[in-house]
Parts: sequence; C-alpha cells; structure tokens
Amino acid sequence: MYGIEEKRKEVLSFINELSSEKAIQKPTPESWSILEVLEHLYLMEQLIDYQMGQALKEGNTQQASEKPLHKTTDRSYKVDAPKAVQPKGEFQTIDEAKDKLAKGRETTLFLAQNKEEETLRNYAFPHPSFGDLNLKQWVEFIGWHELRHLDQMKEIYDKLK
Repeated sequence: MYGIEEKRKEVLSFINELSSEKAIQKPTPESWSILEVLEHLYLMEQLIDYQMGQALKEGNTQQASEKPLHKTTDRSYKVDAPKAVQPKGEFQTIDEAKDKLAKGRETTLFLAQNKEEETLRNYAFPHPSFGDLNLKQWVEFIGWHELRHLDQMKEIYDKLK
C-alpha cells in the first residue's frame, strides 16, 4: 500500500544480515547506532499513526497539494529529529526492533486500509519540511522516510567496518 511495504522489505533485507552486537554499536559517541535509527523509525510511525487518528477523529477536512515526497531521501538536507521521535536506547536486539516495527506497521495498515483513498486525501496535518500533507501522503512519507534512514544505517555500518 502506497509503497510502504516494498520500502520496509528493503530495510528488513539490510537488517536481517546484521548481528545485534554490530547494530548496537555507534561509530562515534554522538551518532546513532543502527538500533537507534530503527527505534526512530518506530517512534516516527507511531507518531504519524497517532496524528492520523486525531485528524480523522476531529473530522475537520482539509485539502493539501501533492508534495515531492521522494525528496525525503536526499540526505544532503539535514533535519534534526523532534524530541518525541529521538531514540532513547530502548531496542537492544535486531529481533526486538523488527517486532516493534511490525507492530507499528499493523497500526498504519489498519488506519489506511480501513479508509477510502478519497477520505485519506481529505484530511491533513503539517509536516515540518513539506507543510501540510494529506493522510495518503503521510502514509507514503513513512516509506520514503525509511529509505532515507536505510541509507543512514548503511553509512553507519560502513563506518563500523
């Protein structure tokens, strides 16, 4: 749906090759580990799901123009993660991260699959870089955001070699 499952498969393909010992290491004290990046992805999807639910519950329809979400993968444009989605070191193993990511995805799919696409297009809330995104775009953003951080995880892994 909206490309998020295909993009998640790319993330899982990468992390399935990693040991938890490697994934918990940080290349520098101030950088994130691969497990922390995965925790960030989980927290971000949780937050998006919550905000989507709130937008639908409040019932205020709002139109939003289509945004170039593919630009999310451009890592030359740096964005500091909001405090709510910064990792706290909760994940200790790859299996734990995969389990949490799968549970988060269940919520996203439940929200998105139980609504007509037109309904998802009629509700919106703001993104810090793109401005207002409708709920369909927010679902799509999850996948692009994961690809952005897949590149980050690959960079972390290369630095750990």
